[in-house]
This record gives sequence, C-alpha cells and structure tokens, in this order.
Amino acid sequence: MATTKQSSVKDLSNIKPENWVHFKLKPGEKIFMCKKCLTLSTRPRAAFDEDGVCNACRNMESKKSGAINWDERKKYLKELCDKYRRDDGRWDVLVPGSGGKDSVSVAWKMKHELGMHPLCVMIANELPNDIGRKNFDNWVKAGFDVVQIHPDPTAFRKLAKIGFIEQGRPKMPFVTGIETVSLQMAVRFDIPFVMMGEEGETEYGGVTTLAKKANMTRQEIIDYYFSGIEPDKHLGKMGVTEKDVQWFKIPSEEDLDRVGVFYAFWSWFEDWDPYGNYLFAKKNTGFNELPHRSIGTYTNFAQLDDNMQDLHAYMMYIKFGFGRAWSDAAIDIRRGALDREQAIELVKAYDGEFPEKYLQEYLDYFEMTEEEFFKTIDSFRSPDIWEKVDGEWKLKFDIDQLA
Repeated sequence: MATTKQSSVKDLSNIKPENWVHFKLKPGEKIFMCKKCLTLSTRPRAAFDEDGVCNACRNMESKKSGAINWDERKKYLKELCDKYRRDDGRWDVLVPGSGGKDSVSVAWKMKHELGMHPLCVMIANELPNDIGRKNFDNWVKAGFDVVQIHPDPTAFRKLAKIGFIEQGRPKMPFVTGIETVSLQMAVRFDIPFVMMGEEGETEYGGVTTLAKKANMTRQEIIDYYFSGIEPDKHLGKMGVTEKDVQWFKIPSEEDLDRVGVFYAFWSWFEDWDPYGNYLFAKKNTGFNELPHRSIGTYTNFAQLDDNMQDLHAYMMYIKFGFGRAWSDAAIDIRRGALDREQAIELVKAYDGEFPEKYLQEYLDYFEMTEEEFFKTIDSFRSPDIWEKVDGEWKLKFDIDQLA
C-alpha cells in the first residue's frame, strides 16, 4: 500500500495531557492553518507535514488517489467477521453508539451486509433532548438489540462537574463512558469483536500512527479518548467514591486479553463519510435531523443527542480557538462539499456561538452561579489564543489572516 510522506513540522503526538487542557505555544512557535483545509495547529495532537498540510488532508488524498486498497481492507473485514461469527444465537460483535447517524449506520451494515449479530451499547446522556430520544427509539425499532446504561445520575453529575472545572470537558463522563461501558459489556458477555465508528485521529487530524492499523489498544484508548486521565483518578474529589466510577473504569489488560477483545474502527475498512452516514441512517433507520442548524455551526445532522454537546463544542472553541463550524468546514473542504472561500465565510458567520438557550439548564445541572460558570469557562482561555480588548475577549488571530 502506498504511503504519504509525514515529515512533520508540528507533531503533538507526545504532548502532555495537561496541555490538551490549557493550550500553550512553544517559544517562537506561531499558530497556523492547514494549507488545504482549515485545520488549526492548535488542534491537540495535530500533525502537519513539511508543506504545512495536516494528516487529515493527507489521509483524504490517499483515499481519493487509490493509495488505500479498499477491496483488500473489506476482505480483511470479512475475514474478521468469519473469525468471530457465532451460530449459537449469541451476540458476536458489539457496536457502541448513541443512536446517532454513525453508530446506526455501522450497526446496520454489520447486521445486514456482513451477517453479524450485533449487541449495541450506549451510555445515556444526562441532558437528553427530543431529537436524541427519537433517533434512539428508531434505532431500536429498526431491529437491533440495544443496551442503554444509565449510571447513577448523582455520580455522573459529579464527574461531569469535575471534567468541566478541571479539564474544560463537560461531557467527560459521557465521552469516556462510551469506551468503558462498551468494553465492560464486551468482557461481561464474552464478545471479543468491538466495532467503533471512525478513528478520529486519522480522519480529523491527530497522531499518524493509528492510520496503519484497524484497531486500538487499551493504552491508546486512555491516551487519546481519555486525554490521558482515567476517571478513577478523580476519587475523593467532590465526594467521588469507588461506587461512583464503576461504569467509568476501563477493564484491565488481563480481562481484555482473556476475552481477546479486538477494538476496531469502521473507518479503516470503508471510506468514512459523515454526511453519507446521515443519508444512509435516514434511509434505513428513519434518522431525524434538526429543523434548523445546530448552535455554533451551519449543519443540522450531527451530534444531536443532548444539550450538553453544545457546551462541549463551545469549550473546544475556548480552549483551542476553533469551534464546531470551523471543524465542520474543514471536513466539508476535504470531502469536496465546500471550497476554501465558502468555508471561511461559514466559520466567520457561525463559529464560537454560545449556547445561550441552555444556560439555565447548565447552571442547574452544575449547581453553579452564572459568575462561577463563566469564570470556569474563562479559566481555559489560553493567553496565546485570547486577549481582552475593551473588556471583551477576542481571538488573537483572524481566519482571513491565517488563510
């Protein structure tokens, strides 16, 4: 298989987790943008080659040029299915998800195209909305066994508040819980084959090593999905006990090896297309999009499950200087849906929009005053990214200048 040169001028694959929380430039370093898409150099673990092009763009070039042998990879996927397929009625693949476009597409293809018997597993959102509930119900009605785990809401709230205050990650227990709950269920039900959706480091810009294989190890899950911090490290904070973190513990290496867990990604076997997944899910499982654009972006079909997602995306903007519209625009440039000029205009129109409509819901959930809430947000503004001008926070860079 052909490879693309990856001589990086900026590779954050070894950056310490604390710098994923509080961004800091190295001496003499400047913020820059990918020469092809809009990916910012502030993106955690981002890798750019000597031409200033991010690895997400190089990955897309490999897809379009034929450098990736998809037939060979699909053959490997069929071999894996044959290896793990069961004829005794037991589940033979576990598909984590939320009922969103990506997870239902993967589950549907595993069942109907590859003849597997999937157990779908999700961890419940803490601030669910009507559209998320509808899509989850449609997933089940489409003919799938779905286990939805509802951790103790008091424990969930404690961990979410710790994640928000210490890491700027209000969805910390949900994001980590997707992995831990799925792996725990794989061990409990003796299901060695786990099929996730996309491997985000390769698809959206991050470490380059994961592009070389179909699966991820336990330590890689901790490093890249947990930001290097396992939830049990929070024991004692805000009264967090061992009971509170049971659903948020990743199984031991010994348990995973005993079952033989192979933690794979659909994006390695098939060209990953978020918009294509939306159309596929809409056709096959009755997936619902929003009747209006999502807060902070111009799209209406992704990450719809709960109201906390809007704060999660806003914190990305605060911590790294790019938000949901910026990220979506980079994806749409790479897939050919937008040119660079169109994407820049959409970023200027929508990026960094605060989810004002859910403010009171957030204050109630975190049990914070408005002053405490915004002080927490402001604590994650890096002086390398933000400055105050006439009493208002402003980015220290402009997308037109970076372009």
